Amino acid sequence: MISSLRKLIANNKEFGLAAGLVILSFIILVTPINIKRPLAKYTYIVSLSPFQGLSEDLKQLSHTVQINRHLRKQLMERELELSFAREALAQNSRLRDTLGFRERREYELIPAELEAIDPKRRENAIIVSVASGRDVEPDMAVMGVSGLVGKTTNVLGNNVTVELLTSPSCRVAGRSADNRALGIIRWESGLYLHFDNVPIRDSVEVGDTIISSGLGGLFPDGLQIGTIVAIDVPEKGFFKQIDVKPFVDFNSLDEVFILKEKEE
Repeated sequence: MISSLRKLIANNKEFGLAAGLVILSFIILVTPINIKRPLAKYTYIVSLSPFQGLSEDLKQLSHTVQINRHLRKQLMERELELSFAREALAQNSRLRDTLGFRERREYELIPAELEAIDPKRRENAIIVSVASGRDVEPDMAVMGVSGLVGKTTNVLGNNVTVELLTSPSCRVAGRSADNRALGIIRWESGLYLHFDNVPIRDSVEVGDTIISSGLGGLFPDGLQIGTIVAIDVPEKGFFKQIDVKPFVDFNSLDEVFILKEKEE
């Protein structure tokens, strides 16, 4: 009988598998509960744990593939923007030559690390350190990764005091990058900067980007400053009251760059 059963299973594997599952189910059914629990735990560890680890690896691999795809897309976009920017610069240079405009100044970036917050001016000045031998002077523009930070004031050895845009005495000639309206960036109090001296007739909108205009000579033109977040048109007066949210978070500065004009 056993040999016949073996022969039947060998010739019909589906029948053998079904029979095995029926027998296993019967055994589990009659097994006492105190044995079922460790048996179930053991079965889980032996049969499912390896696949669970494999599943986590596959999820991580899929996540990595998605990140790589996103990074490649961003890289392509930046390459495209860089290509357009190079073409625009070349076109701008040709036009300036044709019109006889003076050449745009070039600057080198001097890296500087936050050394301390000026104890006398906690709200509006920091002290940074630069490497030895770097030629830093007062009244040089200071940039962060996000935008304009302020200007240098005092230089003592490798330590440089930077007056932030949140200083009442640090004012920048600015313009709207969207419609070229001119004004003066200054800080008085609160979270926002003010974009002053913008005539009521000038068209500026909430969301416009404010950049430095280059007028005055201290700050080069085109440096990112912030975004217009509020505009008030007074019933009396000639100028709009405009609030600008700076791109730079002045409370989280770790590293800045001092702009030094390159020598011709």
